[in-house]
Order: sequence, then structure tokens, then C-alpha cells
Amino acid sequence: MTGQSNLTTGWIVTVIVALIAIFTLKACEDSRTQTVTWIEYEPVYMSAEEFRNSVGTETSKDLKRPGKIYFYEGYLLVNELNKGIHVIDNSNPENPIPVTFINIPASKDMAVRNGMLYADSHKDLLVFDFSNPENPHLLHRLEDIFSVTANMAPGFTTQQVNSEQGIVVDWEPKIREEVCEGDCHTHPAAGFPGFGFRTADAATFMSSESGGGTTGTGGSMARFTITGEHLYAVDHYDLFTFSLTSEKPVLEERKQVGWAIETIFPYRENLFIGSASPMYIYDLKSNPSSPTQLSVYWHANACDPVVVEGDFAFVTLRDGELCPRGVNRLEVIDVADLNHPEKVKFYEMINPHGLGINNGKLFVSEGKHGLKVMDASDPKNIRLLKHITGIETYDVIPFNDVLMVTGADGIVQYDYSDLNDLKELSYIPVYRD
Repeated sequence: MTGQSNLTTGWIVTVIVALIAIFTLKACEDSRTQTVTWIEYEPVYMSAEEFRNSVGTETSKDLKRPGKIYFYEGYLLVNELNKGIHVIDNSNPENPIPVTFINIPASKDMAVRNGMLYADSHKDLLVFDFSNPENPHLLHRLEDIFSVTANMAPGFTTQQVNSEQGIVVDWEPKIREEVCEGDCHTHPAAGFPGFGFRTADAATFMSSESGGGTTGTGGSMARFTITGEHLYAVDHYDLFTFSLTSEKPVLEERKQVGWAIETIFPYRENLFIGSASPMYIYDLKSNPSSPTQLSVYWHANACDPVVVEGDFAFVTLRDGELCPRGVNRLEVIDVADLNHPEKVKFYEMINPHGLGINNGKLFVSEGKHGLKVMDASDPKNIRLLKHITGIETYDVIPFNDVLMVTGADGIVQYDYSDLNDLKELSYIPVYRD
């Protein structure tokens, strides 16, 4: 009995020691210290008077935060995010020459037709005489047109816009750091769906066919496009239609499209509108002053620029800070029947952004992962020909065998007349403070 009692006592002691160890480890786990880093965006304000008086032409400037690009009659226009537009003489792509800078606070988008430049500035639409691209000047300002996107932060923020402080002209990324115990579930960015940025993301934050006059060409990330005698623009929810039959545009219609609208692309007599969930197809033929929705193509929740050629639409889907839980792929959609678009193929990607296509030559911006050059002559069997790494890309414009590529590192141009032998023509670098 004594031996059995000793065994029982020993077993009890072992269990107690094990339980103490478990609770001790649990206590240590609960008390562990973590340091969490995230990016928070703070609004940058400007007084209403300064905001309206600061528009004007200045001498050319270095690129610092290049955004969307636009090509018009030999000139490359590059948006300096929330600052204005660089005008570059690109008549010789091997030697692009900066000629002027148009200072436009809170500007992201642009389009040109018949020597008239249209650009956004916070909630306003501005019209410039662009007949002399080296000396554009402001003609008209249509106030309070756009209502939602202008005040939206590009990522997580706890800052509320205070109109008493002025007009929001930019959002400045700030690195935040918190030291906490346990799993840090209570810090302010934990519940934000895009939480999980790398600190480096703050430094790299960055955005056709037409008829009826001389019109330029925009990239797939554009929110402005011109076709015929109309300017079409999208905000977070709405599609705006402006008549361009007179020098001062006339807003003919504003209609709600959906939610998280991102891009607009014209093809033939239709508009293809990208959003975080579906792609919308609108008809312009029946009434260009009031586009009619033909169909909706649903895809995974992800950022969604689109381009179209022939009977196929090409859509890149990506995840990221503004597109959490998304996928990274290129989808090919048969749009021969515009009322019934149908996915026919998809191709896995790394983190695709903007894209462009010209005569079956497809170019996909892969963000930090470079540029992919693809043969899409058979959309159901797209072939990767070349993956250029070492550059960060955002959007592209392929035009007359010249590929214009924008990204956080600057503007790179290539001769793509031979897809198997892409040749770099020029590079306009970014200069950071």
C-alpha cells in the first residue's frame, strides 16, 4: 500500500507541476510585448482663397510622386499626385523634354480634347486652354462637382475631415508605432480591413478609343475619359456626363453606378467601368448624354482596372491596402454580347495594377514586381514573353509602338515594335526629398 500511495502522490505532484507550467507559460504568452507599426494618413489643408488662387503655370519641376499619365499630340502629361500636371514634350520618346508644370492642388485626373485640358481639383472641374501646351491657362472652374472621392483618405486614418480648417488637398502618410502586451488587438488600425502595410509602403504610395475631334489617350487607371463630344468621369459612386459642345462644359447628368467605383475605359460606343466588386458596361450609342447600363460582370472583391480590344475585356484584380482579401489575377471576359459578359480564362499574377493592350500586345503593371509583356493575340491562351523586374510600375499607355510606363520610380518608355526584343528608349527619374 505504501508503494501505491507513493505512486499516487508522485502522479498528483507531476500533474500539479504540469498545470503550474502551463499556466506560467500562458501568463508569459499573455504578457509578451509586441511592437506594431502601421501607416496612418493625415489630411493636409489649404485655405479656400489659397486653393483657388494657386492654380497656374510654372517652370518645369522634378517628378516626386507620379500618378496617372495621359498622351496628347506628342505631349506626355504626368499627374504629380495632388499637386498638378507635368507637361513633357514627347515628340521624340528617346529624349523627352519637360516644358512646364501646371500647379493644381488636389489633382489626380485629366483628359484633353481639341486643345482643351480638363482636370479635377478636389471637388472642382477645371478647364484650361491647352492649344499651346507650353503655356496653358485656366479658363473655367466648375465648383463642387465631385463630392465623395475628394475627401477620401488613400488608406487607414483616424482623422476626421474638418471643413473649418480649409480644403483637403492631400493626405500625408505618417508612420505610427505602438508597443503593446499580447496580440495588440486594440490598436487603432487593427480593425481596418487593409491593416498589415509594410512600413516601406509609405514611401511608394502613389492612379482608348474615342471619336469626335482630336482626343488624347489615357491609361487604365483613369477616372476621366472623353469620347465624342462628352467628358465622362467617375467618383466613388457616380458617373458624371459633361457636354463639351461649348467652351465651358455643361453637366448633363449624374447617376449612381454602384460602390467603390475606380476606373473608366471607353471602347467603341461603350464605357467599361471598374469597381472593387463588379465591372459595369454602359451603352453610349442610344444617348451619349445619358449612358445606359447594359450589364454587370461580378468578380472577386479586388481593385479592378479594365481595358478592351475586339470582343474581349481584360481585367486585373489585386489585393492591397485598399483592396483587402482580394485575389491577384488577370481575367479575360468575352464581351461579344455586351448584355451577357462571360469569363473565359484567368491567369494568376503577383500584384497587378494598370494594364494596356494594342493589337494583341498586352502589358501588365505588377507594382513592385515590375512589368509583364504578354502575347494576347489569342486571349484564351495568353503567353508571357518577358517579365521586367527592378522597376516599380503603376500604369501603362501603349501607343504607336511606344510603351509609356509610370510608377513610383519614374517614367520609363520602351519600343515594343518587337515584343521579343523590347528596347528601353528613355527614363525620367523620380527625385525624392
